Amino acid sequence: MGILDGLLKQATGGQGGASGLGGLVSVVSKNPQVLTALAGLLSTRDASVGGSGGLGGLVGAFQKKGLGDMISGWISTGPNPPVSAAQVTDVLGPETLAQFAGKAGVPVSEAGSLLAGLLPAVIDHLTPDGKVPETSALESSLTSLLSGFGR
Repeated sequence: MGILDGLLKQATGGQGGASGLGGLVSVVSKNPQVLTALAGLLSTRDASVGGSGGLGGLVGAFQKKGLGDMISGWISTGPNPPVSAAQVTDVLGPETLAQFAGKAGVPVSEAGSLLAGLLPAVIDHLTPDGKVPETSALESSLTSLLSGFGR
């Protein structure tokens, strides 16, 4: 579970399981499909969750909803601002949220909360230089993330 430990530490600034992220790590460790579904959302090669917009499309969706500064904070090298389940639900919309839930094997009612806990840490992890990487580098990072978790 090293990748998840690293994401947890990164998401909480080294504070352990603050903000309920310990519970998120537990959910993901018991249900690795969550990580696969999240990679699908962030990938341009996997259109099963949210189409093929990938991380760039997600950035655009956050900007369109007036939350560009929030996602920019996750991409930057500074602290990650929190996001609520309601904000994630508003940005993604019911169709993408349902696609994520279906692929992750979780109820749609829990998908927004799950993504609110995971997106800041995972996006921060995928953008260590403070910018969205080129598509091939991003896809490679997503593959490493999944393989690092044994998927």
